[in-house]
Amino acid sequence: MSFSRRTMGPYWHWYAGGTLALLATNFLSVTIPLHLATGVDALAKGAAGAPVVAHEAGIVAVMGVSVIAVRTLSRVLYFTPGRYVEQNLRRDLFGAILRHQPSFLARYSTGDLYSRLSSDVGTVRLLAGFGTLQLANAGIAFAMAGAQMLRLSAPVAWWLLIPVAVALLIVQVLIQRMYKLMRRGQEELAALSGHVMSTYKGIAAVQGFVAEDAFVAEFDKQNDQYLRTTVERTQVRAALGPLLSLASDLNVWVLLLLAGPRVIDGTMTVGQLVAFTTLVAFVTGPLRTSSFLWSIVKQAQASIERVEAILSLPPDRPEGAHGQPSPSSAPQIELRNLTFTWPGRDAAALKDVSVTVPAGKSLGILGATGSGKSTLASLLTRAWNPPRGTLFIDGVDVLDLDLDAWRRAVTLVPQRPFLFGESIADNILLGREDQGALEQATRLAALGPDLAALPQGKDTIVGEHGVRLSGGQRQRTALARGLIRDHSVLILDDVLSAVDHATEVELIENLRALGERGVTTVLIAHRVSALLHTDQVIVLDEGRVIDAGTPAELLGRPGRFRDTWDQQQAGEAS
Repeated sequence: MSFSRRTMGPYWHWYAGGTLALLATNFLSVTIPLHLATGVDALAKGAAGAPVVAHEAGIVAVMGVSVIAVRTLSRVLYFTPGRYVEQNLRRDLFGAILRHQPSFLARYSTGDLYSRLSSDVGTVRLLAGFGTLQLANAGIAFAMAGAQMLRLSAPVAWWLLIPVAVALLIVQVLIQRMYKLMRRGQEELAALSGHVMSTYKGIAAVQGFVAEDAFVAEFDKQNDQYLRTTVERTQVRAALGPLLSLASDLNVWVLLLLAGPRVIDGTMTVGQLVAFTTLVAFVTGPLRTSSFLWSIVKQAQASIERVEAILSLPPDRPEGAHGQPSPSSAPQIELRNLTFTWPGRDAAALKDVSVTVPAGKSLGILGATGSGKSTLASLLTRAWNPPRGTLFIDGVDVLDLDLDAWRRAVTLVPQRPFLFGESIADNILLGREDQGALEQATRLAALGPDLAALPQGKDTIVGEHGVRLSGGQRQRTALARGLIRDHSVLILDDVLSAVDHATEVELIENLRALGERGVTTVLIAHRVSALLHTDQVIVLDEGRVIDAGTPAELLGRPGRFRDTWDQQQAGEAS
């Protein structure tokens, strides 16, 4: 199904009503010149023609008022579905972005996606409303005016087509150039928006390193590129209007050249010449508007392609529409020779990783930065799909599980939590209304004392990205957000890195109690003390498992785990 049929088709009755109103508008508009011609010819009869003049003037007046009414109606009927199309398309696009995997969305910057949601959707709305109205109006106007001209004088009417046809051929060449410039401009605007948004997000780092000049220079570079494209596009568009206006002016010249002698020799009346002149003036409006209309059509074509790039591709769901249900209780997790390489990189992030976590047990993961810990967390949650045959849940390949059901069963608290600029409570609840669960989650996340110290408690607004909270408060807010959900698998990616030792002990005790209620837990940490209460530990180095065993076993023999423990204990003692 085509894009226009899918998005505009449901509102066909609006367009049908608007088209009827346009037919009435143009019928009245091209009929008025005929009554005007009759009135003008009646003037030549002097007093005898006065009744005819009065009659025709009355008809023209009534038709003129009627034109205003039906033209207004046509705009209401065409513009309204344009707004509905905009609303639905923005909703569908936003929903598609949420459904797509990070592996797909990584192709686009935040600014680019925002540009598609705002600028491109707005352009499609312009086409669905104003653009469609003008297209229909121009077609009807040219057809009806042409029919009336042919009735008045076929030879003159055909000659009048020549300037218009030549102008339209030249316009087609310019329009193709404009389309390319619009595509380039949209891409440059998306890049510019992305630069502004990333700078805003990292404003503290920019100011902290006194890098304002570098970021302004990059902004100026991208802004100049967009300016050059916009100016060239404006120049092309500026050439369209005068070109079509020239065609209209040539029509007047052709009309006087051909119709003048006919009036003199009596083959045409003065009234018919006036009618011809009025009809030429009538089609001049749609002809001049067509330059703007073509630019809208081409810009909308580019915008539709950008929107369809997100909407047309299905999410990366290897399980298809009939994935197996996710386990309702704590499952066994098994990795079998898992090797994974991030797109665009040569070295594998994980290499031949094998480990089994029994149902309801806990796995600790220790490793230096870049060892593959967070990559493993992303694969466990299917933020990125692992290779088939490498990750199994209760013996079922994770790629065969229904993705939505699996994500409902899994809670991931990431190393760098994202907080919305809302209250602490809103960040934890994420749309839920269970205040009892909120209290329990804040208690389990050891967030109670912090809430008591804040002016508005749980209703404190955290600011953009949680800027008003400390690192530890952000981590524990994200932890409370994870713990408030019903889950059978809990993955904690270094969530204890920004808390003090006493808070760490409290959190570990709370997590142990949670695990005893039947949750399979994966705890990633750089502090060995956080891993001492897990059932087993693997040590990662450059994507490989270099050691594995219970915490007691690893502490009892030389290796990375015991060395790290000794270093951390010495650091705390000093």
